[in-house]
Amino acid sequence: MAARRFQASGSGIDFLSNLPEPVKVKILALVPLKEAVRTSVLSKRWRQTWFGIPSLIIHEEELGVQSLTELIELVDHLLFSHTDSIDKFELVVAERRHRFSIEEDLDVWINTLLRKHVHELVLNLGYAPLDIPSRIFSLPDLEALHLRGCKINNMPKNFHGFKWVHTLKFENIGHEGTEIERLVSGCPLLTHFLLVTDQMFDDLTIRSPNLLELKIIAEFKELHLETPKLVTLFASLTEGFLSEVQSKYKNNISRLMCYLPEIQKLHMYWNFVRYLGSGGVPAQLPVNISYLTELVIEIDCAFSEHIDVVLCLLRSAPKLRNLYIELNNEENNGPPYTSHWEEAGAIECQLNQLQTVKIGGELLDLHCIVAFVKFVLRSAPILEEVRMKNIAEIEGMHVGTKFLLELLKLPRLSNKAVINMI
Repeated sequence: MAARRFQASGSGIDFLSNLPEPVKVKILALVPLKEAVRTSVLSKRWRQTWFGIPSLIIHEEELGVQSLTELIELVDHLLFSHTDSIDKFELVVAERRHRFSIEEDLDVWINTLLRKHVHELVLNLGYAPLDIPSRIFSLPDLEALHLRGCKINNMPKNFHGFKWVHTLKFENIGHEGTEIERLVSGCPLLTHFLLVTDQMFDDLTIRSPNLLELKIIAEFKELHLETPKLVTLFASLTEGFLSEVQSKYKNNISRLMCYLPEIQKLHMYWNFVRYLGSGGVPAQLPVNISYLTELVIEIDCAFSEHIDVVLCLLRSAPKLRNLYIELNNEENNGPPYTSHWEEAGAIECQLNQLQTVKIGGELLDLHCIVAFVKFVLRSAPILEEVRMKNIAEIEGMHVGTKFLLELLKLPRLSNKAVINMI
């Protein structure tokens, strides 16, 4: 019936059905999989058109799957009916009891994808990591791999990497030993890598000569980065990171940052900042991070070494333009170091390219905020804006007004600098 809507008035000609098959396939590729498959009942001309769509996106909930048998039959039908190569295969299994009953079927499906030259594979299997078939490591045409709720522990000994993979995303994964390191280093074209796991690494090494973007939320005792082309780094340690775990290295911040000569965007959160601060913090890095233009950093103001990390990075980033800093005191570790910004090292810090500063976090010690803003205003000659929360909404109108007036009285190096509360 849907196809008849496109008949020419009075002619009886079905223009859509008479389109060349490749054009009809492209049309179906633009609609959800469920609707594309339904077109097979329109007419004989549409019966097998969906067999050639380039992507199979199978979301258990969205397709209304009610049972394990229905899920297996659906995936079997979609894969075995498909007649062309598959650019992308995505499987999202939401029902927990289904996840642990499809291991054998998953192996068969991966074997089918191998024959269909799949380029992008997404397996979202939930939270508790499930063993993945070793056949995954035999997909010769793979360019992107996204695993969630999977366990990487059966990598073949003769596996030498993915020749064409440019993107790896691992979320909520299990691992043993150095499989992750081996997998990353075996992808010579890798440019984007995401790693999210709460399973501990003793020593985690990311060795990737062409990597451009790294996002890591993990638990590790030591981190080594050999990523000379990295442009963006997002780093956070999970809550399992223990304060008593001490790095065996001295001067972690210098050791890591010297391997990031082309870094432009740096996002670091407080457990990771604590790791950088262990082993001592120099006043300035041995080599400037000359391309850094954006710094996002979360610190605990009750730890002086956190402030030392911030100052070290600021002194070493001559082209920094945008700074977002969260000032927290999450563990109630004592009074914030409000005077630390006043010390000689802070006074000597010049932020010659800094244009915008945003202040966030849960710290309610207004004296600490004033000390930081005072430091920024006197150090940034072309600063345009300092933006922060509206203190009046947190502390009340009287306190908020008094606080704003105090900030407005602060001397500033830039005549363009304004302070906004939102």
